[in-house]
Amino acid sequence: MKKVRVIYDPILRTAATPVTVFDASLKPLADEMLAVMHQNAGMGLAANQLGVDKDLLVLEYRPAKGEKNLKAIPPLALCNAKVTKASQAKETSTEGCLSLPGLELLVERPSGVTVTGQDLSGKPVTIKAKGMLARILQHEIDHLDGILFTDRAKGVKELANYAGATIIFFGSDAFSAAVFERLIKAKLNVMAVVTETDKPSGRGGALRSPLIKTVADQKQIAVIQPESKTEITEILRQLQPDLVVLASYGKILPAEALEIPTYGALNVHPSLLPKYRGATPLQSAILAGENETGVTIMKMNAGVDTGELVAQTSIKLATDETFLTLRDRLAELGADLLIKNLPTYLSGQARLGLQDQSNASTTTKLTKEMGEIDWQQPAILIDRQIRALNPWPGTFTTLGDKRLKILASELIGDQLRLNEVQLEGKSPTAWADFVRGYAKELKNSVWFGKLL
Repeated sequence: MKKVRVIYDPILRTAATPVTVFDASLKPLADEMLAVMHQNAGMGLAANQLGVDKDLLVLEYRPAKGEKNLKAIPPLALCNAKVTKASQAKETSTEGCLSLPGLELLVERPSGVTVTGQDLSGKPVTIKAKGMLARILQHEIDHLDGILFTDRAKGVKELANYAGATIIFFGSDAFSAAVFERLIKAKLNVMAVVTETDKPSGRGGALRSPLIKTVADQKQIAVIQPESKTEITEILRQLQPDLVVLASYGKILPAEALEIPTYGALNVHPSLLPKYRGATPLQSAILAGENETGVTIMKMNAGVDTGELVAQTSIKLATDETFLTLRDRLAELGADLLIKNLPTYLSGQARLGLQDQSNASTTTKLTKEMGEIDWQQPAILIDRQIRALNPWPGTFTTLGDKRLKILASELIGDQLRLNEVQLEGKSPTAWADFVRGYAKELKNSVWFGKLL
């Protein structure tokens, strides 16, 4: 049996092809459409909702027990249906749609319509409909014209109308936590958080939980820590969420997992995609000396940050921007952008855009070795390195036989001035204090003379 297509399937936005051949294939198709409709507790269904490019609709209404005021509507299959006349009187009523499951909004429509079309044998049909029949016919004819009920609905942009959508959040760090907390503050239905497993930390190797786990525990949201991609897929199959939201998770979701959520998966990515795809967009923007970066909301696909664009917004980088300051700014920006665009996305109103592959760039995974300062480089590049790579992997040089971490610096003209350092085995200290304490050792170092 065919599955109902959901928003952002292109066929839902394409006008159906008129039926011109009335042969024996139409009756089995109409029967299947009715069966799918009933299986999903619907009252009407258009052929393009099942991926079939035919101007064919079916409908039927069976009142539930206790619905004494509503009359049954017998099964009807209609080809090439058109509204030829509509009453001036309007009625506003709640509508839902099998292609936007779980969403119900108020829609104003003519209370009565005249509809013409053809039956399954091609015989002309005229229907004068009022009330529920008129509403169902208009809804399904809209579908066949590539129109969703949310195109006509009231309250489409009100976030409260989407509070029932079940969300599973994937994340790990402080960037993730800011986005997650905004979802909770907006009273959206985050049913679980998926994060990485606890990792050994420090000299003692004690297990350390991802930050998002601590935050989720405080919010009393269930936390799941899968060890493999297979587990991720199984988790989503069991929970069957409406939507996945991902922000700085740290792992690639398998393609089969992305097919499970009704409305797919959205990624809050801290770059202006397609620029700086991958795991280190913040560091890469600072290292490259970018004047501008931003956040992208992307509908995920099987590639690495190659999905369709839902929304983007940009900011200017400060001349002293560090990884931490940029992370915090973009986390708030990304959370705002996500909340602003969720109603648009979940109602099928977002205009998804393809990424320009000619402008794509991919970031490099950071290593500890990348933190070592090459003093032959210009001061401007060293300053970017210090600002981009702290706190991890951190930037460092050597003083005698010990490693000296460079924690903060600034660029004065074309010269570098250090502000804070940490000698191996010691606590962080201001550079001026360090110079007084290690004057002799510094004078013997080859790099000290390059500093302001």
